[in-house]
Order: sequence, then structure tokens, then C-alpha cells
Amino acid sequence: MDDLVIRGEHIADIDHIKQLLSDRFKMKEIQELHYILRIEVIWTLDDIMISQLHYILNLLFRFGMTECKPIATPLDRNLKLDADSDTEECEPTNYRKLVRILIYLTITRPYLNYPIELLSQFMQTPQNIHVDCVKRMLRYISGIMDSAILYKSATQIRLKG
Repeated sequence: MDDLVIRGEHIADIDHIKQLLSDRFKMKEIQELHYILRIEVIWTLDDIMISQLHYILNLLFRFGMTECKPIATPLDRNLKLDADSDTEECEPTNYRKLVRILIYLTITRPYLNYPIELLSQFMQTPQNIHVDCVKRMLRYISGIMDSAILYKSATQIRLKG
């Protein structure tokens, strides 16, 4: 089963798209969208907001960091990460799992792309310093977990080339 979200300004446009798709695919209309791919969709009268609050809460609970103290930055800016650190290597399976989970957060937090991409470079042979950085990311995320992306309907987008 695949999910499809259709959104438009006018019901007639949406109905037309549904008709075109129903000619090729078996479809059923469920309801107004609230969750898709672990992303919460919040509808207001005119705007749409997407959030991953529940995803983050589950993430922090899963890794035992629900009571962690939030911090202001995702990575220490004076930290130099490389594959040849003097710290011990750690078991890579949990590190890889956690970095993959963090990558999914970039859907609603694109500003986390750089620090998560930096940490993903050490997935082959992570060391304790890299695990500490991932834990720091979780502490940072715990402080910003209630942020979301707001799509305003009144915004006009103009593309110029």
C-alpha cells in the first residue's frame, strides 16, 4: 500500500487530479491528513504546519535521554573530528542506527544537515568521541523538539529565471 497526499487551493482541481489517478490506480479516500511517515501535519484555518515532535520524543525515550539537559548548539565549534582520534573504538551498530535516525530529522530541520553529515562520515569505525557528539546532538534536539515548519497559504512564491 502506498500513500498519496493531494493538496490544492480549489476542490475542483483536487477532484480532477483524483479522477485522473483513479483511472490508473485503485484508490480510496481516507480523511484529512494528520500523520504521514512519522511527520505530524497540523492544519489551521489557512496554514499547514509539519512537526516531528512525537518522533523526537520516541527517539529520546529509546536512547534513555528524556531527562537530558538541553544545549544551545549541535556540535562544539572547537571540536576537530577525524577517523584517527586517540579515543577507543566503539560498537558500530548502535552508532549507525542513531545516525540514520538523526538523518530523518532533517526533513523538518534542514539546518541539521551539516552536523549529521559530519557524524555520518565515521559510521564505518566510530570511536567514543563520535558517540559523544551524537549524544550532544540528542541534547541539542531535546531543546528544539517543539519547533516545526509553517507553510502559510498567504505567501506568494515567484520564480524568476
